[in-house]
Amino acid sequence: MRLLYVGAESGTSLQRAAAFGRIGFDVVHLSPYAHLPPPWASWLNRTGGPGIDRLVANGLGRRIGGQRLDFALVDCGDVVGPAALDVIRKTAPIIVNYNADNPYLDPSPERLRWSILHRALPYYDLVVTVRRDGIEAMMARRGARRIDTIWQCADEVVHRPLSPTLEEKSGRSSNVVFVGTWMPGRGAVMARLIEKGVPLMIHGPRWNRAPEYRLLRRFIGSGYLEGADYTREVAGAKIALVLLNGQNADLHTTRSAEIPAIGTAMCAPRTPHHQRLYKEGEEAVFFDGADDCAEACKRLLADDSRRQTIADAGHRRTFANGTYNEVLARRIAEQVAEIKQGGAR
Repeated sequence: MRLLYVGAESGTSLQRAAAFGRIGFDVVHLSPYAHLPPPWASWLNRTGGPGIDRLVANGLGRRIGGQRLDFALVDCGDVVGPAALDVIRKTAPIIVNYNADNPYLDPSPERLRWSILHRALPYYDLVVTVRRDGIEAMMARRGARRIDTIWQCADEVVHRPLSPTLEEKSGRSSNVVFVGTWMPGRGAVMARLIEKGVPLMIHGPRWNRAPEYRLLRRFIGSGYLEGADYTREVAGAKIALVLLNGQNADLHTTRSAEIPAIGTAMCAPRTPHHQRLYKEGEEAVFFDGADDCAEACKRLLADDSRRQTIADAGHRRTFANGTYNEVLARRIAEQVAEIKQGGAR
């Protein structure tokens, strides 16, 4: 089967496209951002991006040409509106949207970023997103028709256990790592961990915006990490942290799947989702607040055997959970087949 994959050619979007290829699809991967002018992101966030949909439609039309494909998947969809979907529909009879973010909140905390997607939602045959409390009702109110909700996923190829070299191990200056973007509130958590004596290293963009930056800066390593670089940092740490984005109403995140998949012990907020995905104290460690996180990390650092047992059990649990991209790709393909056969919405 031939798949038109419309999404960024980097990050987790690229990983998901590759997963479809690994399960047997002939993937035509086109970025909707390829021919947008450089300030498109601020244009979208501040104004709702008038004209972006048409630019994307024209760009996709030129690149698709007269190809015929079995279905299309739009990853994210923040710049793909009704005009672009009209172009896609001419080459692919079924169109799926996958969005790991939360564009369904009303009002949106992200200004006007999702305006184009909101207009396009009623035109998708299937809309797939991450599980959150009440998310199906939010999606239906926004116009989504057939809905599926899933756990966040790791990638079978990118997120796997590694054995760091002796040189890499000797170069590590921390035992606990957090990889993620600065957001309001995260700096205070990191500062408290440092104050409590947690040997911490932070990787990710925007940390210079943290009010606590003067304290944090010597604990900040590289900026944005993805792919093999991200996996190496997580694999090289004894413990990797999960922090959630409260503005998105997250109860778990991509790190919740990726860290155990890589084989590192995970320390994450105690939420109903994390408690469903992993046995507390056996497959992952959970915390309530920064002080509790610090104590949990220090206990794990003091007990190598328990920490490794938790890391190994968490890794095994990821397969039972099915939180991987190829599993997700097959799930979407099965639903596309149902739609083609006239399955009930």
